[in-house]
Amino acid sequence: MFRIAHISDPHISRQFYREHIKSLKMLLRSIVDMGIDHIVISGDIVSTGHEDDYYLAREIFSKLGLLDTKRLTVVPGNHDIFGGPHRAVDVLSFPQHIRGVDYVRNKNMFVQAFAETFQGVRRLAGRAFFPFVKEIGPFRFLGLNSVPPWSLRYNPLGTNGFVNQEQFSALESIVPELQDDEFVNTIICHHHFNDLIREEDVPSNNFWKKVESKTMRMKKRKKLLRLFSEMNARYVLHGHIHRNEVYERNGILFANGAGAICDDPVRYLKYNVLEHDDGFCSIRICQLPIVYQESMVSMALHRNRKPLHIPMPAMGGVE
Repeated sequence: MFRIAHISDPHISRQFYREHIKSLKMLLRSIVDMGIDHIVISGDIVSTGHEDDYYLAREIFSKLGLLDTKRLTVVPGNHDIFGGPHRAVDVLSFPQHIRGVDYVRNKNMFVQAFAETFQGVRRLAGRAFFPFVKEIGPFRFLGLNSVPPWSLRYNPLGTNGFVNQEQFSALESIVPELQDDEFVNTIICHHHFNDLIREEDVPSNNFWKKVESKTMRMKKRKKLLRLFSEMNARYVLHGHIHRNEVYERNGILFANGAGAICDDPVRYLKYNVLEHDDGFCSIRICQLPIVYQESMVSMALHRNRKPLHIPMPAMGGVE
């Protein structure tokens, strides 16, 4: 048996979400103790995009022996690159703040921060790190960057998802080699492929549907779904919406892991586990008997924070 644990959106922050630090440590320690072979984190590892929070995440992974390409696979989320509004007062200033974010610098900082996990991956678009292919046990991971640059029209809050043409063409180019049954093809990206606003949640939701379509949407997802089918993808692991769930689209199983340590209505630590045993695959949500820690931003803001600087591993070829 080969087992993959999938989580997303831990939103580590020494300044804003100190409670997430404890929850993530407990969850990862439990996963490691259970003998899981590999861990996937599909974005929003940090909540601010700041170097000191990347240093903190590295420290957590390192102490558990996870800073290794054979143990951990990561892709970026919108918070990893743009940060986000963490307090009510930030909502008003964030639209202006995001215009000044250096997208390329922060994307490269994400890759550098977790450089060990990108060792040995196969890049499909020249020097760019995304998309990449990584073969782990019986699984073939195809890692995408679904976080597009800021755009007043298409990505005003940095929360929409999109896979650019460079990545799309690179994936198309390897479709023929993905038709064999040797590996279980698994897509890893940050953004979701289901509706954020569900009919049962909001009886009259036309307004909220419009809001979602402008600010929290995977753009051109039907086109992507067709490509995933051509790629013989069996699973898609993602996050972004803070809940854990497994659902189906176009015959492909999608697993959202973003309720692992926060915000999910089920207030327990949890992860998705993907198992391969004697040629058969299955995916399910594993819930631990441990309540996750509530976020208390107001308390964290009053604590002194020591500036940290991330030691960047030497790594050539960053786009």
